[in-house]
Amino acid sequence: MKKVSELVRFLKEPHAERINKHKGRYEELQDLSNVAIEIGNAEAYKSLQSEMREVFFDYLTAIVVDSIYKLVPHVLIIWVINLKWQSISVPLVNWQLSILSAYILLYIVFLIGKVLVKLIKSKLPYKFSLLSVNKSTKPNKI
Repeated sequence: MKKVSELVRFLKEPHAERINKHKGRYEELQDLSNVAIEIGNAEAYKSLQSEMREVFFDYLTAIVVDSIYKLVPHVLIIWVINLKWQSISVPLVNWQLSILSAYILLYIVFLIGKVLVKLIKSKLPYKFSLLSVNKSTKPNKI
């Protein structure tokens, strides 16, 4: 079960570990750079700044690759849907929408719905929330 959860986490964010490593290294170099400024060591500051640039570009590369990995499933879904239907019509207003625009519109609606569910869930008391799982801390007596 643990391996399945690790696989799901990897598939959800395949480069999260690399991104966090580069981000942590960048923050560490930034702190060292601030210390070099405080003590007035210009050579150390220049060296740290050049290494910070390298780490920053590695960080940006990891973010771009991760973004491409997140975009690929959406492109594949649009492509598969587009094989069957080129466009759809909205019944009430008789508009023709391409599959790409309909997919983007539905995805935006999905994201807004996710935000609204989180907002409503945070406003409801815990015992009345239908969206949360109640965990009992008491063992069941037989």
